[in-house]
Parts: sequence; structure tokens; C-alpha cells
Amino acid sequence: MWIEVTPTRSLVDEPMRIAVGGAPPGGRVIVRAALRDDAAQRWASWGAFVADGAGQADLAKQAPIDGTWDTADPLGLFWSMRDEGQPPGRVAFVKRAVTPLEVEITAEADGKTTASSIERQTVSPDVERMDLRAHGLVGTYFRPAGAGPFPSVIVVGGSGGGLNELSSALMASRGLAALALAYFGVEPLPLDLKRIPLEYFETAIGWLQARPEVRSGGVGFVGTSRGGELALVLGSTFPAINRVVAYVPSGVVHGAISRGETDPRNPEPAWTYRGNPVPFIRPSSTRPAPPPTPPGEPIPLTPIFTHMHQDPDAVAAATIPVERINGPVLLISGDEDQMWPSTPFSRAVVERLRSRGFPHRFEHRSYPDAGHMIGAPLGPTTIQASLHPVRGQLYGYGGTPSGNAAARADSWPRVIRFLKAD
Repeated sequence: MWIEVTPTRSLVDEPMRIAVGGAPPGGRVIVRAALRDDAAQRWASWGAFVADGAGQADLAKQAPIDGTWDTADPLGLFWSMRDEGQPPGRVAFVKRAVTPLEVEITAEADGKTTASSIERQTVSPDVERMDLRAHGLVGTYFRPAGAGPFPSVIVVGGSGGGLNELSSALMASRGLAALALAYFGVEPLPLDLKRIPLEYFETAIGWLQARPEVRSGGVGFVGTSRGGELALVLGSTFPAINRVVAYVPSGVVHGAISRGETDPRNPEPAWTYRGNPVPFIRPSSTRPAPPPTPPGEPIPLTPIFTHMHQDPDAVAAATIPVERINGPVLLISGDEDQMWPSTPFSRAVVERLRSRGFPHRFEHRSYPDAGHMIGAPLGPTTIQASLHPVRGQLYGYGGTPSGNAAARADSWPRVIRFLKAD
């Protein structure tokens, strides 16, 4: 019996071939995969296949008859992984370090077992990593191999705070000079997403533009969730940003997020510019609130945000003037997003761009079975809920594992092409 996995070392966004042979024709073949994340939590998946007349099973051509995924997709072994020993779908996949994922793949048939160890890399070995702790900035810069000049991008996360290097590292592996930038939740930055000055990001833009290997002109900006909101705010404020990618965003500014709070509606501003709060939407005091979530269940925030947006005057006062963005815009959303209604939010952005005669290209990619967890293909898509790192509450994300995986697989190469286009 044999198992063939090619390539055995590859970037996480690259396709793979997984095939098993030497099984009895028509016999049952079980393929398993397992790895440990940076919290030492074991994640595992499996699929059962029927061997063909030659005693083989090819995961790119055959769908499992049972297991953790149900489509002909060798990457199903990766995105369908579940966290073992924890409540199903309620523990985040922890991957902080830009280090390879070491995966053990095994195949079983007719009482025999064979195994293969593979490495899925989060960054190309020839990408240079540099810590940025200057001018008040907290970030990590990833320089692609070669002389350049390279198109550039700043990458920020959402309401979880901290510094997330993984997407930036993968972008640099694809030829982008990428700066992963924190803006709260890590010293010496503010502890909470509250009164973050937009000038901080202006400093980061200037730092990146001054790099000799960076292509002259503007920089791209990529943000997710509250970071997607931020990307649209910054793009409409600073002309040096000439390309915006907003994952699961809002085109309306929302309030601050502070530790210990239990309500996403907050009277403090999230952003300031030139010392003044950026206008943001406030909760309605006259409309009845959505019913509470049963104890112990993940909280879907989408009904709360939908409730906040029922006042057209409040929405208008906090709407981002996205028509001022100095370049093309790409919006990515999940129709089943339960953190907030990112697809309706994105459609409103598109409508404003269209109605205001936006002169640049814009595109909205919405995915019918996807939730809030769309992004780079860096881990399992089975996480349906987890404790929010700032608020400490259990929030639901929405979408199905297969829908989230399909959204990641389709959107990621589009993002890379969008950011690298002349």
C-alpha cells in the first residue's frame, strides 16, 4: 500500500495532490490528517473512499463517502479539521508564528496503514522578515525576494487587536512588500479599540513608501471586519492609499470596543482624526432591541447591528465617503455572516460608489454559504464560534465549513491579483 502527497513542502495557498494505492479494488480506504496549532491543540480530519478498479483513490477526483468533508478536494483534509477534545467548532485555530504547519497524513485499507509527513509553509523561505518598532509603529515588514520594485500593502486585523503576521507573510511570498500593522492590543499601543488616531496609519504609509524596494506611487491597504471598516475610512482620508481590499467590512463607522464590555454599541469613538472623533453610528434608544441569546449559545451580533442601522439619519451621519478613495476597491463578504451583515454593508458601499460616479474599478464578491471567517487560506474553516479576545464573550461567525473554504479559495488569488495589478 502507498500514499502519494505532492508536493511534500508547499505554501498553504498552493494546490496539492493526494492519492492512495495498493488497496483492494472496491475496498474502503480511510485517509486521515492531523496537526497541532501554536497552542498545542490537536486538529484532525478524515475521509473514507472507495478504491477504484486499480485499487486507488485520488482525492482530487473522488468525494469521500463519509468523513469531515464531502467534496472532491484534497485540501478538504486541511480545511475540514476539527479541534479534538474541545466543544465542536468553538475553539479558535491558534497560529501566531510564521512557521510551517507540520501535517501527518495516513491511509488505511485492508488492515494496512501507511503515512506521509508534509509541510505547509506560511511564508516562502526567501522572504525577509523585519520587526518594526519605530516612529510609534508596531508592525512586521515582509520583503519579497528579488530587487523590486514591489507593489506594497499594509495589512490590519479586526476587533481582536494585536499583530497578525500570517496574511502579510503569505502576500510577500506572492511578490508584495507587505507590512502587518497592529493598532491596538499590544504594547505600547492602546489597550482597546478606542480613539485610535488615523495619523498613526499615515505614519505607516510614509514609512512603507520610503522603502527603496517599494514601487513608487500609492500603497494598498487590506483590512478585515473592523479593519475592513478602517480600510475604507483610511482610503477615503489619505490619497496615498490607491488600492483597498475590505474583507467582511462595513461602510458605516461604528463605535469603540473596550475590554469587559458586553454590548457592541458604545458611545466612545473608535477613530479620531486631527483630534476629533470620526463620526460613528450610535444605538437607537427608541427601537426595541433584538431578543437575547440563550445562555451558553454563541451570540450572533448581526441582529444587533441590523437593529442599529434601522435609523437612516444615523446611518447617513456615519457613512464613510468611499467615493473619495483614490483607486480601485475590492469588497469581500459572506452572506451568512453572523458577526455583522457584511454582505448588505458591502452592497451599500457599492451603491454609494455607483451613485457618486466613482471613477475607479470596484468589485464586490459575496459568497452564499460563507460567514465572517473569510481570509487567507491559513487554517481550518470549521470554527463556528469562539471567545472574543477583547470582550471575552462567545460570538458566532456564521457560514458552513465548506462555504468558508470555497470563499477563501476563490477570493485569495483575486486579492493577490488585485493588489499586484499595475
